[in-house]
Amino acid sequence: MALSGETYGMRQYTDTKYGFSFWYPSALHITVSSARDVKSFPGGVVVETLQVGEPDGPAMHVVNSPKSTITDEPDGHAAPIAQTRYFYDPSARQWMVAYPEGKPDGTSGATAPADISKKTIGGLPMLPSDARFDTTIIPLSTTRFIVVQDGGGSAFTNELAQTIAPAGASVDPSARSAALQAEAAAYKKQ
Repeated sequence: MALSGETYGMRQYTDTKYGFSFWYPSALHITVSSARDVKSFPGGVVVETLQVGEPDGPAMHVVNSPKSTITDEPDGHAAPIAQTRYFYDPSARQWMVAYPEGKPDGTSGATAPADISKKTIGGLPMLPSDARFDTTIIPLSTTRFIVVQDGGGSAFTNELAQTIAPAGASVDPSARSAALQAEAAAYKKQ
């Protein structure tokens, strides 16, 4: 049985500027760059990117959206991937999902409540995406998102996304241990 303090070769990174933390393989380095990208995720502005390891590995994009909306693919993106748009509905007090180009299965896909059943160890919803490669959208608040994705060269992107928490959040030690163990196992498969 593992000790609750075991990190399985993972190291915690805290982004104090934008208020979140995550765990990553300690053998990799984090490269942080500021941005002002208004095209990659329509509805929001990428203000920071954190690259975990090499350029084709996982990256976390901090996206600010004063209108509480984000789209997972840029306008004019490559077919046949359909866009998924998430937005917060203040009157319903919930995340909603819409498909501006229709659902990936070809149906119209009416606006509906988003599936928020999958959560990070910090209790944040992990919104699914059909974007190319591995992409997960994590609302840090109603106006700030963390988009976790890779360029096709990572086996642990989804596990890394699972470790995101608001800075200073209390995380259940057994949930953290399980998430770190899963991330370490996925990383070893690369």
